[in-house]
Amino acid sequence: MTSDADYQMRGHRVHPFKQDEIEQIAESACRVVKLRRSSFRAGRAEKLVSRLEDCGIYVDVVQDEQWLGFTRATVDPQKGMIYMPAKLYSQLCRGQAEAIRIFLHELGHIFLCHKPLLHFTEVKPTKECDSEWQADLFADSVIAQLGLQKVDRQLELQI
Repeated sequence: MTSDADYQMRGHRVHPFKQDEIEQIAESACRVVKLRRSSFRAGRAEKLVSRLEDCGIYVDVVQDEQWLGFTRATVDPQKGMIYMPAKLYSQLCRGQAEAIRIFLHELGHIFLCHKPLLHFTEVKPTKECDSEWQADLFADSVIAQLGLQKVDRQLELQI
C-alpha cells in the first residue's frame, strides 16, 4: 500500500477535497442534474445530455477517425465541455458500464471545478489534491448512489 508520502499524482494538482466532501458534491450533482439510475439505461443518455445542456454542460462527440486516442475522453471544466469519440458516446447510449464511468469521471471534473493550481511547493502531493483521484471518486460515488454497475478500473492517459 502506498503511503501519502509516496503518492504519485495522475493529474493536475487542484484544490484538495476529502472523500466525504466529494461524495456530498456527487450527491448534490445527482440532485441538480436529476441523475437517476434510469438516466443510463440504453437509449436514455441522449436525454441526459440534453438536460446537461440546460445546466451549461455540453458534450462534443468527435468522429472516431478524428479522435487522437491519447485518452478515452477529455474535458474542459471551465467551458463545461466534455469531448468524447463517437464510439464511446455510442457505448454510453447503450448503457455500457465502463462508458458510464468514463462519462461520470469527466462530469466530475466539471462539478469539482477543476482548474490546475500552478505553484511551487515543498509539500508532497496527496491523493486529495489529485484531479484524477477526485474525478474517479466522484464517478464511483455517483455509481454507488444510483446503484449502477461498478467498473474496477482507473482512468488514465493512454500512451
